[in-house]
Amino acid sequence: MKLHKNVIKLYDLMESKPGHYFIGMIVVINALALGLQTFQNIPQHVLEILHHTDKFILGVFVTELIVKLLAGGTSFFRSGWNVFDLIIVVGSMSDNHDFLPVLRTFRVMHLMAMMDASPKMRQILSGFWKAIPGVANVLCLLLLFFYIFCVLGVFMFRDLGATEFQHIGVSMKTMFQVLTGDDWANVMRSTEKVAKYASAYFISFYVVMVFIILNLFIGVVVGAMQSAEEEIFNKSDDDTNSKQLILLKNLKKQLDRLEKKIGK
Repeated sequence: MKLHKNVIKLYDLMESKPGHYFIGMIVVINALALGLQTFQNIPQHVLEILHHTDKFILGVFVTELIVKLLAGGTSFFRSGWNVFDLIIVVGSMSDNHDFLPVLRTFRVMHLMAMMDASPKMRQILSGFWKAIPGVANVLCLLLLFFYIFCVLGVFMFRDLGATEFQHIGVSMKTMFQVLTGDDWANVMRSTEKVAKYASAYFISFYVVMVFIILNLFIGVVVGAMQSAEEEIFNKSDDDTNSKQLILLKNLKKQLDRLEKKIGK
């Protein structure tokens, strides 16, 4: 029982802001150590320091997982991040040297745990997650119009001798270059040599794809961010109300005990 209480206290400490910042600092040190290991001709004493540092970091992560598992029980496996940490840490303890560097690199993903220490970061991550369905719909619309313009370009300019629109493959490559803004004006001028009306085609493509559809991405993401922010504020209000309710219940219990003592 006493052991369980100590585990709970340690778990609460790990889940606090200082605990998240400590884990984040460990992950940053791990990332720097991994970066140093990429250099060649490293002195032997530096390699030994890096080796001991790696063992210490692995010990910290193993301790973190054990505490979470003892404190949470079976609920530990309900969190995707906990399962992810378990796979990475267990894999890091493997002797398979072919995959060990890759598994070590994945430990950098522990930085995502610092999301809990910053409500603003949680808001951004939640906003991006909520924006995925809307972004997918806008992406489908963008691909549809992109394909239509590519096919239209082949039909309009191929027979006139435009090398940029010989078939759908070349046309898609050309229009992707236009979409990225990489020297697209020269592509337009080159096509205008065989078709004077090419400028209308390219300008309409640029307006539709860049100024209209791509701006829809921004609108979808901003809307999702606002929705996530409202949820966080509502949740914080609920947490505040629940804490106040707990305080009132504890106060009532203390008053009841005091009343019984007075009655005696």
